[in-house]
Amino acid sequence: MKLTVAHTPDPDDAFMFYAMITGKIKTSMEYEQIIKDIETLNHEAETGMYDVTAISANAYADVNETYALTRSGASFGLTYGPLVVGKSEVDFKKAIIGSPGLGTSSHLLFRMFVEKDADLRPMRFDLIPDSIVKGDIQAGIIIHDEQLTFQNKGLIKLAAIYDKWKAYAGDLPVPLGFNAIRKSLGKDVIANYIKDFENSIKYAQQHVEEAATYAMKYARYKDLELETKFIQMYVNDLSVDFGEKGRKALKMYYERAFKMGLLPEFNMEIV
Repeated sequence: MKLTVAHTPDPDDAFMFYAMITGKIKTSMEYEQIIKDIETLNHEAETGMYDVTAISANAYADVNETYALTRSGASFGLTYGPLVVGKSEVDFKKAIIGSPGLGTSSHLLFRMFVEKDADLRPMRFDLIPDSIVKGDIQAGIIIHDEQLTFQNKGLIKLAAIYDKWKAYAGDLPVPLGFNAIRKSLGKDVIANYIKDFENSIKYAQQHVEEAATYAMKYARYKDLELETKFIQMYVNDLSVDFGEKGRKALKMYYERAFKMGLLPEFNMEIV
């Protein structure tokens, strides 16, 4: 049996899938890999296009009847999360703010914790810093590698969303990116996939340089040390199985979104 597995080119995703895609471990099934940016995958998940797909916590609300979240492969910020940056201080109620996409977790987190009614302009996430520098927007929400490089462009941090999340949720990690699997595949196939994926993540964690070097083929920056640092920020103790801690964090994330009227209520399913 072959499953289609869609994930982003971000180095943490490529790192986790490395072993199962390249045959470094024995798997119970074959896997066909598809690489697309997260906002594209968020939209394509609405059609159930792939057996397994990367998805933002925000976008999962739209596909919860088709997909279940997997306990493996999630990105949680343990002490960090999306940043809001600019050239100088701005009034978030009046500024034009770049967003990585309407379906991204960072977009929803900004609305939940920074400014619900801000003028948020969706754009490709890696273009946000340069758009600020050029003056096309006054501030932007940055994710992925740009969190490690924005200061090189003369930008400053205006808000750390994790700090606002911590004031709300305490020491629980902030939910960001996830993987979801089609429920129609059935329990046995899902269980086999989870086992393969967990083993793939464990292999990468035990062979960091090898897996990170592979992930560089998809990376935007050709700096192995930088990309390894980014990978180790988001591939952490919760990546193999986010457990009860991850479930509690997701529950608090969705409860706030429901209460603020930012997402329709739904029943979350985790496998």
